[in-house]
Amino acid sequence: MAAALAAAREAGRSPVLVTPEDAAATYGAGYLAALEQRARAEFPDVAFTLIVDCGDAPGYALACLRAGVRRISMREPNDKIADIARQMGAELVRRPT
Repeated sequence: MAAALAAAREAGRSPVLVTPEDAAATYGAGYLAALEQRARAEFPDVAFTLIVDCGDAPGYALACLRAGVRRISMREPNDKIADIARQMGAELVRRPT
């Protein structure tokens, strides 16, 4: 992630970074939220977006939201999770292809 953000800084870009599929289940919500916070602290001048993939697990999606992740994606649209995300100032987005 640091290499991508350093390259974005040098190019003057605002990248969209997407975790691997099912990253929330693999790495855990706390780790991914901390990763995003650290990247924002180390690269405050790079306006990046991190999308954390939660697969098809609403529980992992909710855990990520509670941990402070701002953008999550799921395999299938989930209106309840999307509504909760909005209420928390976050967003459920479609996974970029």
